[in-house]
Amino acid sequence: MARKRKPPREHLIGLDQQTTGPLSAAADPEAVLRHQASIHERHRLESVAETIALVGAMTFQKVLSGREQIRVRGAVFQFGRGVLEDNTVAAHCLPGQLEFNSRPVHTMPDWNEAFLRECGLKPLALSSKLRNVCARTDAVDRIVNQTDNLIESMRNGRGLKPALGRTVYGLMEQFSRRKPANWPSVEELVRDSMRHYRLTASYACEERLDDLDQHAKFAISESKLESTNRKLIVAEEYLEVVQDASFVPEPTTLTGFLQVVKDVIEDYRY
Repeated sequence: MARKRKPPREHLIGLDQQTTGPLSAAADPEAVLRHQASIHERHRLESVAETIALVGAMTFQKVLSGREQIRVRGAVFQFGRGVLEDNTVAAHCLPGQLEFNSRPVHTMPDWNEAFLRECGLKPLALSSKLRNVCARTDAVDRIVNQTDNLIESMRNGRGLKPALGRTVYGLMEQFSRRKPANWPSVEELVRDSMRHYRLTASYACEERLDDLDQHAKFAISESKLESTNRKLIVAEEYLEVVQDASFVPEPTTLTGFLQVVKDVIEDYRY
């Protein structure tokens, strides 16, 4: 049976074109790899936080009913590309594309301009933000993206993709239970949801680190060992950032969340 091909990603033009040199040319490849992984995980947490904030705003404004089925699939949009000769890629910041009732948000059938304005949202601003957050990438060595793949989808429904889906589902459930009456109350739900995501992401990183450690012990060649050790370095950096309580993504602060709201709400009132 022929394998179904994934549709090509839609490349978006960014304001700047990210670049990074080949790891082989670095004086300290391990330090460069750690830096790339650390920055990438920070960008991932910021992107997840903004996505959760947008979902909170859309649920509060009744664009989302809170009863949608949630799942996270492969990316639809992408900023930039890597350089084959440098062994670099454009690694997505979000773990995956958020879908409601099996549809990516930009193809929701009822989300026309009139409906969004009726719900109090700015259609163009909302559409732009949703595409932007889904398309964000970091220019990194290919080993970083390979480690992403290992942590995003794991056995028995674990990993960052299902973690994002369950976090969004849990946020929408909390709307029906706690019935937030104002934007600061919504921000509390967003902050609690992000705390849950980080805890789940921490477990995923720890589990994958254990797996990689076992693979390193039984590597059948020097090249396999080097590849596994570099993935270990990346996963260690991910875990360190996820567990770093001093790093607080801006959309999970009241000021940052309200800025997201102001960007997409037509007639914002605190």
